[in-house]
Amino acid sequence: MTLGDLAPHLLGSVVETVGATAAVLYLKNAADGGHQAAAAVGARRPAQTLAEDHPLITSLRTRRAPLVLENGSAAPWLKPWAARAFPAASVIVPLRWQDDLIGFLLLGPGQGGTRYTVADLELMATVGEQAAGVIVTARLAEHRARSHEFEAFHRLTSFVIHDLKNSISALSMLSESALQHFDDPEFQRDALQTVARTVDRMKALIGRLSGVPEPARLRLEPLDLAILAREAASPVVKSGRITLVAELTPLPISADGEALSRVIQNLVTNAVQSIDGRGIVTVKTFAEGRWAVVSVSDTGRGISEEFARTSLFAPFCSTKKDGWGIGLYHARGLVEAHGGAIDVSSKEGVGTTVTVRLPLGGRA
Repeated sequence: MTLGDLAPHLLGSVVETVGATAAVLYLKNAADGGHQAAAAVGARRPAQTLAEDHPLITSLRTRRAPLVLENGSAAPWLKPWAARAFPAASVIVPLRWQDDLIGFLLLGPGQGGTRYTVADLELMATVGEQAAGVIVTARLAEHRARSHEFEAFHRLTSFVIHDLKNSISALSMLSESALQHFDDPEFQRDALQTVARTVDRMKALIGRLSGVPEPARLRLEPLDLAILAREAASPVVKSGRITLVAELTPLPISADGEALSRVIQNLVTNAVQSIDGRGIVTVKTFAEGRWAVVSVSDTGRGISEEFARTSLFAPFCSTKKDGWGIGLYHARGLVEAHGGAIDVSSKEGVGTTVTVRLPLGGRA
């Protein structure tokens, strides 16, 4: 519930508690410091906004006790102003939080037109403090919700940009290979398929930015893990400096093809980028008990034991100079959403193997 939704209910509770016939709630606008009516009960909601330097606002900033308009002690200009804003106004109650005036209440007379007693005014002061606490809490909740939305959007954009970088990397490797293999009909066919899949993936990624961030929703369908792995690894099949070893056993799984393809493509891209000069990337699919397994191994630089233990799956931690550090973090989330698991073994100077286990035939 937003503060706008809460305000009428809060004001209704105040009116019932203090026994007023009507009331208007004014709240401070954080943008300009002015005060405007947020809710009204038993009265018309005033349209006028009080500027930050309005005499009433200046007066209430240093006041805790309610201001009674009927006893003649109020400033001469105050009662006429109150009569215009709320003709039945009888008492003004400051709403203070710590040393900040966050709003005020205009209260009408008591039930039956009775005047308020000293005890009534003390109750109003206490209720005003409690109402101020509720308002501050509601505003903090709104701020936190907006912060979470921003954080979620930031996380989404980071993932999308990271996946776009992988797609661009795939096209870059393809263009490098084209210089050597363009006359090969098989390469031409594979290249066209790779470009088409990559363009579709990039369009889908851009499309994800147009919606409100939501938790990952998997679109599960029957797939062959071997075919999925082959298609994800295809950009490096004809790479001049990388030898791809594919040992792919057909395995039935139930998965979101686009999501799992991004995982495998990310692992293959990482493997290629870890190799300085020439090297070997090995992609395997095989059954292991109730698991369908895909592994990606490389003969690259490897990673330190300490980094593998403390930072490997942490977001925004990377061993690559220009790395974002979200690839494996994102991959693990997608794999776990499928009911699977991912682990990494590595040795510096030897290489790395990333193993993804998924439920064989479907979710566990």
